Amino acid sequence: MKQTVYLPVARRPRRPALPTAVVAPALLVLLACQGIGPPGPPAASQLALQDGDLPSDLRRCPASGEIDAHLRALPPADRAARDELSTEWAELRRRGATGAAVAVYSAQPAACGMRLGTGPGASVSSLVVTFGDDAAAAGAYDRGMLGFTTPAEDQDTGDMTRGVATGLGRRSWVLMRSVAGRSLLVGLWERNRVAALVVAVDEDPLHAKQAMSGVDGRIP
Repeated sequence: MKQTVYLPVARRPRRPALPTAVVAPALLVLLACQGIGPPGPPAASQLALQDGDLPSDLRRCPASGEIDAHLRALPPADRAARDELSTEWAELRRRGATGAAVAVYSAQPAACGMRLGTGPGASVSSLVVTFGDDAAAAGAYDRGMLGFTTPAEDQDTGDMTRGVATGLGRRSWVLMRSVAGRSLLVGLWERNRVAALVVAVDEDPLHAKQAMSGVDGRIP
């Protein structure tokens, strides 16, 4: 009878386990190389005014959306609206903006192609801008947007609410006043690399503030 002979199998030497103090930093380096980091803010068009933020009698203007598309969609006759937004957008990009969106809701279609807050009838508009870092967003808030400037801390403005009292965070203000017989409500605030401006004309202040809360609630 043929006898089967079993040869011993050489075993690989076991590698010594790396201490935790070595593994943890190595894992962090690997994650960093793979681009893992804090997520940026959503697209500005996702944060701007949306259907449901305002009463149904205010309809969304067709050109609402990302700012470049909005500028292209404005009628040729509305040069003032285009020039104002184009100039502001160029300055915002120079100061670190990575994206922006404009949304306009109005009671009258004629307001859709005019400068924000200047058209006939009630309207509510938003300009939402995303930035590459918090410092750039803070700079936009300190400077103001579209001519709506942030006043100095020691400047007395009786028709303005500031900070946490606005419901929009520490770095925020809301202005309510009458201009040329029309009611104006403006809010500007910044948080988490996002700056937002909302302008409401001849709209119920309660509805305008609810719209601001809708925008703010979408900022992560």
